[in-house]
Amino acid sequence: MGWQYTVFALPTLFAMITAALLGVYSLRYMRAHGRSSELVAFFAVNVGLVLWTGFSTLKLLQTDPSLKLLFYRFLYFGVAPLGALAFLFTLLHTDRVSRITPGLVAAVMAVPVAFLALLFTNPSGLAIEATRLVETSGLVVMRVDVGLGHVVLELLYNAVLCALAVALILTEAGRLGRPYIPQAVLVSVGLVAPFVFTACTALGLPPFGSDGVNLVPTSAAITSAAIGVALFRYRFLDLPPIAYTTAMEESPDGVFVLDADERIVHVNTRGAELLERFGAAVGDPVTAVSSDLDLTTESNDSVRTTRADGETVYLSARSQRLERGDQTVGWVIVLRDVTELHRQKQTILSRNEKLTLLNQIIRHDIRNDVAVILGNARLIEESVEDEVVRKRLNTILRNGEHASELTVNVRNLMATMLDDEETTRPTALAGPLWAEASAVRDGASDAAVSLPDEPPEVTVVADDMLGTVFRNLLTNAVRHNDAGRAEIDVSVGVRDDDALVRIADNGPGVPDERKEEVFGRGEKGLESPGTGLGLYLVDTIVSGYGGDVWVEDNDPRGAAFVVRLRRA
Repeated sequence: MGWQYTVFALPTLFAMITAALLGVYSLRYMRAHGRSSELVAFFAVNVGLVLWTGFSTLKLLQTDPSLKLLFYRFLYFGVAPLGALAFLFTLLHTDRVSRITPGLVAAVMAVPVAFLALLFTNPSGLAIEATRLVETSGLVVMRVDVGLGHVVLELLYNAVLCALAVALILTEAGRLGRPYIPQAVLVSVGLVAPFVFTACTALGLPPFGSDGVNLVPTSAAITSAAIGVALFRYRFLDLPPIAYTTAMEESPDGVFVLDADERIVHVNTRGAELLERFGAAVGDPVTAVSSDLDLTTESNDSVRTTRADGETVYLSARSQRLERGDQTVGWVIVLRDVTELHRQKQTILSRNEKLTLLNQIIRHDIRNDVAVILGNARLIEESVEDEVVRKRLNTILRNGEHASELTVNVRNLMATMLDDEETTRPTALAGPLWAEASAVRDGASDAAVSLPDEPPEVTVVADDMLGTVFRNLLTNAVRHNDAGRAEIDVSVGVRDDDALVRIADNGPGVPDERKEEVFGRGEKGLESPGTGLGLYLVDTIVSGYGGDVWVEDNDPRGAAFVVRLRRA
């Protein structure tokens, strides 16, 4: 009869060994990759399976009724919390970590604890109504008639929690698609198996029977085998949690999840399209997409690579290391096809080279020629007495000076447009403002420029072009003034986050309908009627500082240009 007990105990013994091996594997995995709540819950589930199947085997091999009953009670140390542990593990695996609070853990574990207390005390037969020994196929087995407390607190409670766990896993897998469905189905089968066996036993379906050997513990073999296949075939613990990639599935970029060996284990829809274009597949090393991908940088630089059809493309790459404890367990790479942007960038670079050449011509050749013209005109003016010739010389000088000023503004504008580097820094406001105001006041005898009594001690976000801003606004106030004497008032207001420079004049003012046009804003830009290059340059520079410039009406007449600059 001993060999018969052993034969019937083999499936349960196999389930115990499998669960033990999975528990050892999870411990070694935690040692290698760091401990996490998900791994701890997975280990606890396997401990529960080992206790269940181990004491079930001992119960079957015993012939002493009192020992059989004792081992029956002990096996529920593994069975009672399994539903709660499976539910908590599912919450962790589907990235619902925020839902797991000490209160929730205590609540779901309270029922198993209450059931174990009820099982060992058994008041009024709530857990066990009766026990009996039954001989079947040469074996003496103990059958237990369970009470209402057992049905509600153990069978029904575990069934509800396992049903919730299965629903969460299948819902997430169905939403995320094919890569997660196999592992989700396997885990779901493992969770459902014990309840299917229990139902078959209750219905007396062969080979299950109410008075035969209890085959429900052998269902743990199915549970362990299903989890084992999911673990090793579908990288159950290596893949990120099911909901970890929820956002990336909707991303227009290709998102690749790599394992610690830099092999592709999952991609989103866009990533799958990129893999197809490069003749690669899930399971290949990431170098199958491009050998130039550098996982150690989080930069967004473009990588040059070649598609399967031989066409050269450029991908922007951004990577993020996935860590568990102190170990790197994988990577997430985001790839975007920036081939068209790369071409546009090359076009812009080519245009910038031409603009740079044009800037050099304006700065040197044209400006030098204008300086020669003005110098000779002034020499001639000193020796010419004919009034008609003087008038013509004045016209030459006036327009020559305007051309010289234009070359300076064009040079400054091009310098602003071509500067790729960040040049802003904390800059004292008073220095360039006082210098430019003094220069205009000294150079225009028919203009009066008033400044505050004391220079403000404030630094703003600006660079060397700040003086150009004030020079253009001040000369604009003088040039377009129709009063007998231009009167310009400069004031400075300092606030918590910014400084306001107000340059007011007594000229004709700016009509409301042209207060935006004068800066060249809008679709027409510099083609706006009456727009001067100087004001367009002012707006461009100040915007680059993160500030604003606008024009207001001055009282009693004239215009006031206000420049807002951020305080450093």
